[in-house]
Amino acid sequence: MNRVFKKLGTAENKETAAGFLQIIFVLVVVGGMLAITALLNFKAAKGPALSSAAEQLVVDVLRPSPTNHKASQTISGVVEARANVTISPEVNGRVTSVHPDLLPGGTITAGDVLFSLDKTDYEIALERAAAEVASTEADLTQAVADADNFIKDWQRVYPDQPAPALVAKEPQIAAIRARLAAAKANVRQAKTNLDRTKISAKNTARIVESGIEEGQFVVAGGQFGTYYVPESLRIRTTIEPYFIDQLNITANKPVSVTVSNSSAAPFMSTVVSIGASLDPQTRLLPLILDLPVENLTPGTFVSVKIEGDKVGDVFQLPTTALATRTSVWRVSNDKLENVPVTIVDLTNDTAVVKSFDVKDGIVTSQVPTSFATRPVKIRAVRVDASQPFEDK
Repeated sequence: MNRVFKKLGTAENKETAAGFLQIIFVLVVVGGMLAITALLNFKAAKGPALSSAAEQLVVDVLRPSPTNHKASQTISGVVEARANVTISPEVNGRVTSVHPDLLPGGTITAGDVLFSLDKTDYEIALERAAAEVASTEADLTQAVADADNFIKDWQRVYPDQPAPALVAKEPQIAAIRARLAAAKANVRQAKTNLDRTKISAKNTARIVESGIEEGQFVVAGGQFGTYYVPESLRIRTTIEPYFIDQLNITANKPVSVTVSNSSAAPFMSTVVSIGASLDPQTRLLPLILDLPVENLTPGTFVSVKIEGDKVGDVFQLPTTALATRTSVWRVSNDKLENVPVTIVDLTNDTAVVKSFDVKDGIVTSQVPTSFATRPVKIRAVRVDASQPFEDK
């Protein structure tokens, strides 16, 4: 034996010894694993066998009573003016006076002059137009008198024949009458331009912005500010088309409005009109409401609550009771049944559906699809979705 170990210890046989030891180690490990596996199988064979019968599905159910419900929807809106009116003169001129309230936030009464322009040039133009009318009327009088004389001369020579148009100066008289009509039109235009040197508010105006100052030269068509008419304020909001029928939204339907970030009490408004087309981005339908209060300004955010008609004979279920968007699970004779329902109203946590025969109850706990055919055991029952469960 000593000789063997001596040989294993030599340098030339060290590699052979290492390989030999590795083989022995692998054999020991494999043998141990086989022994453990055999032992486990032996113990499992003596243990209880697995049942092939499906386990019961344990569920919680709701047995609601029919009740009444009024569907409602709260949507956001904003106060806006029907249109902002541009402060724009219709003639050129230098500003000679400005209304003291022509500034942002100012209110100007209907008929008040916003600002005035120098009217000297327009008064001169009116005088010239009036003079042209007088001159043309004189020419017309002279032409008519001359024509009468020519007609008389013709009748003395040719008493049985009517005077020709050229003899009666009809073309000349017609031309003068046309000149007279144009001159009178120039007078009206000159008067209109003179009146336009005073820029007035036709309705009560609330000034949004203004860029007018005394001494400033303005040109016709230039924009020098904007205002809105307080009576034109309204509320604009949008709503899903689905709710138009569900909430029976029509013109003149009353709604409740609450001003956002305000302690003011809600006020009642009415639907003025329903939009004719969907917004291309949001796919929502515009709603226009009237604004019966006077202390709000454009840009104010509001919340609008719209209520539908009262509906009777409905169940109020938690949304967890919905198996799909239009069905629920019902327990009948210890089995699950998938029952279609008619949705009356749907919120984040409540589904209101038309009442139906609930049998042993509506399942409110989650049911995995693979468990739907298993026998059912009811663990707890409640009759009101807001109340705790009662053990069966």
